[in-house]
Amino acid sequence: MAAALIVLGAALASADAAAVLRHGASVSGRNALIVEVQAELARTARVFVEYDNPQAGRYRTPLSEPGAAHVIPLVRLRPETTYDYTIFVADGSVVDGSVADGAAVDGSAAWPGRAGRFTTGPLPPPLAAISMQVRGRSSQPLILSDYRGGRGHGYFVFWDEVGATVWYYDAMADAPGAIVQLPPSAGNFLYLDRSRMTEITPLGELVTRIERHGAAGIPHHEVTLLADGRVIYPSREFVVIDDSANGGPAEVTFTVDTLRVWDRAGGRFDQVWDSTEAWDIRDPAQRVPDPDGDVTNWTHLNSVSIGPRGNVVISSRARNQVVSLSADLQAIEWQLHGPDSDFEFPNPADRFYRQHTAQQLANGNVLLFDNGQGRPDAEGGAYSRALELRLDKAAGTAVKVWEYRPTPDIYSAALSSAYRLSNGNTLVNFGGRDPTRPLDASPLIVVEVDAAGNEVFRVDTRRYVTRPHLQFPRRYRAYGGIGSIMGETMLRPPAASLPGAQPRA
Repeated sequence: MAAALIVLGAALASADAAAVLRHGASVSGRNALIVEVQAELARTARVFVEYDNPQAGRYRTPLSEPGAAHVIPLVRLRPETTYDYTIFVADGSVVDGSVADGAAVDGSAAWPGRAGRFTTGPLPPPLAAISMQVRGRSSQPLILSDYRGGRGHGYFVFWDEVGATVWYYDAMADAPGAIVQLPPSAGNFLYLDRSRMTEITPLGELVTRIERHGAAGIPHHEVTLLADGRVIYPSREFVVIDDSANGGPAEVTFTVDTLRVWDRAGGRFDQVWDSTEAWDIRDPAQRVPDPDGDVTNWTHLNSVSIGPRGNVVISSRARNQVVSLSADLQAIEWQLHGPDSDFEFPNPADRFYRQHTAQQLANGNVLLFDNGQGRPDAEGGAYSRALELRLDKAAGTAVKVWEYRPTPDIYSAALSSAYRLSNGNTLVNFGGRDPTRPLDASPLIVVEVDAAGNEVFRVDTRRYVTRPHLQFPRRYRAYGGIGSIMGETMLRPPAASLPGAQPRA
């Protein structure tokens, strides 16, 4: 942990700005990539901080609330990296454009008060032990992802656009899952781990935790924001039926799913859809065996997304099926693949198996990560890809219009994700292990590809080994489309990765 650096000095007053009497910077005791800048002013004023490293970029914090004593947290920092910082003091006047020798933030003129320097600390050992190979540059200023390490080593991380780790949060759980940034922009984060929903601040402070059971049910796999700020998610349920009419036991337990909505403001949990009402669990035709032959994990919903018409698109991994529900969740609009599909595949190789992250795009096409688990040899066997399908409702057909299938093939049997970015590129995460290869020969890979399938950015993560336990991380998802962790503004993008700033083998 880098020691706190305290700088004392005379006031540097400019125009009517309040003097900075004392200032300093210290690495947070909870997180080596969070630094707190302290500033004591001669009078009440608002401040912001700009911080800079020639390779890592230059950033500016939001304007603070008025006060005479300030503690300004800095995020989006690389490990073991030295930054220069400057405290700006706002005088409250309204300006247009820039100010000579100063800056304009939120319409308020500001002048530099005091400057200093700090060095961030090292990554936690489980993250520092991970080896990363980075090629290219992402179109996204930030990529949010996770590491599932087992035995309590579960982290969320942000990378910058050149793949440097610039934020982490120790979820203290084996399987951190879906995560979403809550409104307003650069707000708190809501994530899943082992059927709990947890909200944290960007500083890693616990806001609330919803335990499994009770009104919340058993949340799993997904948390999705609705337009009104509520959260929709799948809940795992258990149904005992008499299956003797199908040659099964008199009592057999099936795992099924409902959809529930959490009204965060009102504190309510409402069940809004039930798979057992949509399909007949007693009908053998509605059961798809998994690769091991089990049919009791009946639906296994693993993603929920909002379509272009407000429709709710769900991915049922157990049924090899993507389903569109009406916006009011009262009707099934269409079913793609799996039992009672509304679409045929003229080319059988366009089918998907045990998929993740299904979304309907603005053009009506469906994008998903096709894990390929259980894919017949006649259709290509075990490989994974990002897959976009065009649905022709009149003809009742589904046809591949785009895919990203790397050469050589990568087989990610579980987990994983594919998301279309606002610029038309696709962020693809091969996050599960290849059961056909040795553990140490199956890297985790995140790649951003353009519409032509060209790789513009790629991160290969090698699994780490610690003693006395072997730990082989997995990655559930990788997200783009996030511009800020805590409201900071990028004034100059990073140039390249710094020596020592990356996790090392």
